[in-house]
Amino acid sequence: AFNMIILNLAGNVGVAAYGVVANISLVAVALFNGIAQGSQPLVSECYGKGKMQDVKYVVKLAIRTAVVLAVLIIAAIYIWSDPIASIFNSEKNMELAAYAREGIRLYFLGFLFAGVNIVGTSALSAVEAVRWAFVSSIMRGFVAILIFAFVLSAAFGMTGVWLAFPAAELVTMVLSIAGLRKSLKQ
Repeated sequence: AFNMIILNLAGNVGVAAYGVVANISLVAVALFNGIAQGSQPLVSECYGKGKMQDVKYVVKLAIRTAVVLAVLIIAAIYIWSDPIASIFNSEKNMELAAYAREGIRLYFLGFLFAGVNIVGTSALSAVEAVRWAFVSSIMRGFVAILIFAFVLSAAFGMTGVWLAFPAAELVTMVLSIAGLRKSLKQ
């Protein structure tokens, strides 16, 4: 869906810029998955033993770690966006560089929320809140991202494409936090 939208807005160069941003974002996602996968067994064990205070502690620690990491990643992206984007631009295409620079800066704002969502979804699974975990996963991976991609790109062009990820992650974060609050109170 993103490729079709971008192809209509910016052609092949825009799609290439999206590829740059998407490849770089895989590194960030892997880091947040590491936090989630490292904390999930601890959350699950504490939950299984009925130690809800420990569950809350581990979840809060994992979310705080994700937020701090997100801030560091975003700072690095803002400081080094040109050299990072140029790794995938061996032809030194100026149009590609401009799209990628704007894209990486806007897109990566979503990791403030994505880190919370990745860790939150993992924690929701660990405490048997499968409905909340499922809704969060589907929202961030399919429903919200597609809705925002179509709506924001129609309204703001390529800027809207880049902002679809942060918008989808923000909406999903509201759901993830609501699920965590409800699940951890029980």
